[in-house]
Amino acid sequence: MKTLFTFLLLAPLSVCFSQQRLPIIKSNTTAVKIIENKVLITDWHLDPGVKPDIYQTGKNINTRNIKLLTGTDSLEVNLAAGKSFDFVVLLNGKDSCYTRFQSPAVKDYSPIKPARQDTIPFVLTKDNNLEVQSVLNQKDSVKLFFDSGAFGFYLLKTAIKKYLNPDGQPLTMKDISDNDFSIGSMNWAHEQVYPLTITAGCCEGMFGWDAFDGKVVEIDYEQNRMIVHTKRPKICKDYEKFAIEYMKEHFCIHLPVEVNRKRYTGRFLLDLGYQRAVMLDQDMMQQKGLPVKALPVIKASEVRNSRNEVIPLVTVAMEKLIFGKYVLEQVPAQVNSATQPAGYATNFLGGEVLKRFNIILDFQKHVVYMKPNHLFKVPYAESDKKS
Repeated sequence: MKTLFTFLLLAPLSVCFSQQRLPIIKSNTTAVKIIENKVLITDWHLDPGVKPDIYQTGKNINTRNIKLLTGTDSLEVNLAAGKSFDFVVLLNGKDSCYTRFQSPAVKDYSPIKPARQDTIPFVLTKDNNLEVQSVLNQKDSVKLFFDSGAFGFYLLKTAIKKYLNPDGQPLTMKDISDNDFSIGSMNWAHEQVYPLTITAGCCEGMFGWDAFDGKVVEIDYEQNRMIVHTKRPKICKDYEKFAIEYMKEHFCIHLPVEVNRKRYTGRFLLDLGYQRAVMLDQDMMQQKGLPVKALPVIKASEVRNSRNEVIPLVTVAMEKLIFGKYVLEQVPAQVNSATQPAGYATNFLGGEVLKRFNIILDFQKHVVYMKPNHLFKVPYAESDKKS
């Protein structure tokens, strides 16, 4: 059985579940799946004790297709930005699981007058991270790095103990869920802190792109600064323009790779937390026709993700990576053949490529702008010449 809602339903938050006639689907198990836009799969646990049990979608600038699969039944909704949809999953024929799909509202600071801009100095580290100075809870100076592939604020477990639990008392949810950060003249209040096992060697934590959601961010490697605008500045014609695709808590662009005069376009997640140049999703790119296994091998290696899990990698020489009229040649690309670190099929653009461009992240018009800077032709840490 499949229930499909092709119209844009919304359930006002002020209306109680008991006052509504809600759609009902059935399940014989608490373990179900939720799929966003056909590709983003989340394992979901039904809980009749939570009313409502809320699943929040990723950033939504238009509509998102959300589907819940129980194994015996399903429900599908096209959900508009800022709206919600309520329904019931009847578990084992007796327990009602009141569930809500919630799409966050679109943020846009451009109407604010007067327009504001804030400058954040950064240090470009040897590992290609953007290190900034922050203040935690108005008292502790903490170095963070900006990770465009992350969402939220993170601290190392040792830093959580040091700053949020210095007396060694049992750590409570309040300790990690209500914290204030300031960077330069910008402030973020009541932020949850997520724990990290490892991070860039320079810093005790990191923060993600959502800190600038609804704004426009210039990353200027010439002046080692980020400029955060409430209104988009004038952008010169030297910049190439790429549409943003939001994938749950990430944002991506699509770029062509050229090998033997043939181009293969794929999704690339912009990840300033990844220090190398490129990570290729082998399965995704081979499905597009790219002969990944035939590319010249530079070296075999392994990396660890934020959960300290080992990911085996082979580094190959990628002939050309195309950014509109700008072309990077012989780019070292680590080939990931084992996992999908982002939870879906995507390549990664890391700091060693991104530092070669001055970048504008426009989270109002949902576009990335890039133009080469003085680092465009610096050698890569791994290259064919070193093999």
